[in-house]
Order: sequence, then C-alpha cells, then structure tokens
Amino acid sequence: MSRFANLSRLGSIIVLLVLAVVIAAGVTQATHIRDGQSLHRRDDPERNDITLYRAIVERVRHGQPYEAAAVAEQRIGHYPLRPFVVVRPPTLAVMLSWLPNEHVRDLSLSALGIVTLLFCVRRLRAILPGKWALTPIVLLLFTGIGSPLTGGLLSSVGRTPGLSLLHEAWAGLLITLSFILRTDRRFGVAVVLGLIAALIRELAMPYLAVMATIALFERRRGEALAFAAALAASLVALALHAQALAPLVSPRDIGSPGWVRYGGWNFVLATTKWNLVPIAVGKWSAVLLVPLSLLGALRFKDAFGLRLAAILFGYAAGFMIIGRPENDYWGLVTVPLSAVGLAIAPWAVFDLVRPLWAGDPKPVPAT
Repeated sequence: MSRFANLSRLGSIIVLLVLAVVIAAGVTQATHIRDGQSLHRRDDPERNDITLYRAIVERVRHGQPYEAAAVAEQRIGHYPLRPFVVVRPPTLAVMLSWLPNEHVRDLSLSALGIVTLLFCVRRLRAILPGKWALTPIVLLLFTGIGSPLTGGLLSSVGRTPGLSLLHEAWAGLLITLSFILRTDRRFGVAVVLGLIAALIRELAMPYLAVMATIALFERRRGEALAFAAALAASLVALALHAQALAPLVSPRDIGSPGWVRYGGWNFVLATTKWNLVPIAVGKWSAVLLVPLSLLGALRFKDAFGLRLAAILFGYAAGFMIIGRPENDYWGLVTVPLSAVGLAIAPWAVFDLVRPLWAGDPKPVPAT
C-alpha cells in the first residue's frame, strides 16, 4: 500500500535527496517570510479583517441585507470593493448572525475543530501501523487542526477574540473533515461539507474540482457527478453574489491590486505559519513542515493517497502563482489538511530510510 515500500536503495536515496534539496531551498527563503499579523492593515493598525467582519455580522444581525452591509463597512474601512470577489460570500456572516454572541460563535469553531481532529485520528489510526502510532498521529494532526481549534477556545475567553469571523478558518476545517469522511462506499456527507466550505470561501472550490476529477478518472460516476454538482452550485451562488453587489459598487470605489504575484515557494512557506509549530518555535520550521507534509501525502497509492496528494500539491502550485504577501492567512484553508500529510510523514520517512541499512526490500505484493 505504501508507494515507497518497494523502492530500491538507490530509489530511496534519490527521494531523500530531493527532499533535502526542497528543504534547503526553503532555508534560503525562510528569512523573507513575513512577520506579524497579516490580517492587520498597514495604514490603520487598529482596523483589521476581524473588526471588519464583526461589524458586517452585527449589521446583518440587525436586519440589513448582507451585500449592503459589506459594501458599507468596506467603504468605511477603505477596503477594495472591485472586483466582486474582494467581498466575501454571504454564507458565514448570515450563519454567524443567527448565533447569540461571539463567544458562542468561537466555541462553535472549536467544536468543529474537535470533531475534525477526532475523525482524522480515527481514520489515520486505522491505516497507519504500530502499537505506539496514536501519540504521533494526535500530536502531528494537532499542529494543523489545533490553530483554529485552540484559537476558537481562546477567543471565547477573551484572548485573540473573533477567530470564528475568519472565513478561511471554517473552510479549512470543513475541507479536512470532508476529505477524511469520504470513502469509496460513502461520499454524500463529504460532498455536503465541501459545498458548505465553498459557499463560505471560494478558495475551497478547487477542492471540489479535484474530488470530482479524480472520481471521474476512477469511473465513479455518481461521486463525480455529486462533487461536480456541488462545484456548480457554489459557482451559481458566487454569480448571484456578484449580481447582488453590482448595483451597490461604483467605479469610484477602490479596486484590488490583483493576486497574481508569482510568490513561489516563499509564499507557500508563509501560508504554513498558521501551523502551531511555526507559531511556537518560529517561522523557520515551515521549511521542514511543508516538504514533510507533501512527502506524507505521497506515501499511500490508494484512493485516499491520490486525493490527498492531488489536493495538497494542487494548492501548493496555486499558491506559488496566486497570492500577495499579506494574503498568507489563506494558509488557514490548507494547514489543517496539510497536517494529515504531516501525520503520515514519519512512516514515509521510515519506508525511505529502511533500505539504507537493510538493503533492497523484498517485493511486496500489490494490494
């Protein structure tokens, strides 16, 4: 089942060398990863994305239509209003407006994080061997899932308040839970969760596209159709959002400078700073975490591994092209799922190191 189990000594050496080169390339760029909170505005340190979204939710809670509320608050804060995608989809603000207060909202985010962590542990414990596997699985998963999970808990007691207002935090957990619940026999819940993620943040749409494409490639037509329908529904919702914004925005409103910046590997590393390890020990640790999570994603050659690798490599490739330096908070979308690859990485490394002292492995029958 492991992609690396039957590698020769030479093959293992080559893969380890590639891993070392990628890590070394990251070391040369780690000093350029931005410090500080990218959610804060440079021109107004007192105003950030959380204060913006909080104000929008309060307007919606008091009966104002979402698009009108968002346009009004973004004008007040001198945020861009063109193109329409700079205004977040209405789903999260409307959902949060139904909850009684911000403490409940933050606790809801933490609850989603706990559920995601538990299901991830359960799934990986079933496919990773070893009597002592549970501890590294939990710890490594927690590095990625723990950021929104603990952030929600801290927010609920008044520290770093308002993390639940970030669309990316919800989308990242929903994508991860969707992925981990998907099996060859059951995919309905995964489709629904993926759709909700895309309705909250359009950055989740590539996830739906990857899942639909792989299912089609595997000739799983029902699953492919379901994920494709979810993608189509999210696109229709985005088009309706654009239509609702059109009469409210004028050419005099601020326009976005665009997102195609070719930030390369440096931007991919920057998005990983939302993992708890860089938060605790420093941004330099991202140069290890990203390659190891991608290596872990490559270990399994079954349907699980194919999807995990395609999603993580796909987002990494996209982030190398799209995203301004201050957009590194997009990492909240990918860091939870990257932690799944990171949790598998120790087994992948062991598969690669074993031939170095044990010689070429005996062929393992294909499963």
